[in-house]
Amino acid sequence: MTSFFRKAYSVVGLLLVLEFLTQFYVIAAAIFTIAAKADPTTPAEVLKKAVSDADAYAGVHALNGTLVIPITILVLIGLSFGARYPWRTTGLTALLFVLLLIQLGLAFAGFGGFAAVAGLHGLNALILTGLGIYLLARNWAFRPKS
Repeated sequence: MTSFFRKAYSVVGLLLVLEFLTQFYVIAAAIFTIAAKADPTTPAEVLKKAVSDADAYAGVHALNGTLVIPITILVLIGLSFGARYPWRTTGLTALLFVLLLIQLGLAFAGFGGFAAVAGLHGLNALILTGLGIYLLARNWAFRPKS
């Protein structure tokens, strides 16, 4: 049974890393949608339209970051227990959730007008992604048996 949970942990871990990469993709797409039309001589209406066009990408970023990723991390924590991984692995998996809570706080700081603090949102995203990749690589259950 432990083997099943270890394989499930690997699959869900891979899904989580793909969700993190999706976050980078959609926020970059939103920014470039706006930047493509940004010009000092551009009328305000054009910029408003550019921001409106970017809303779909930003919406996916928000939905993925506030709903999909938290659920995936919680499932991963449960699978870590089921796989009977060492406490270090389970602790690092739980750390993903703590970092995600920090990530949400940094996003809210940005919406509250604290741009200097909210800038850490991108750095924390890199840490989350790096930890997710580390856990995935370290605990990959589909290696050939030696």
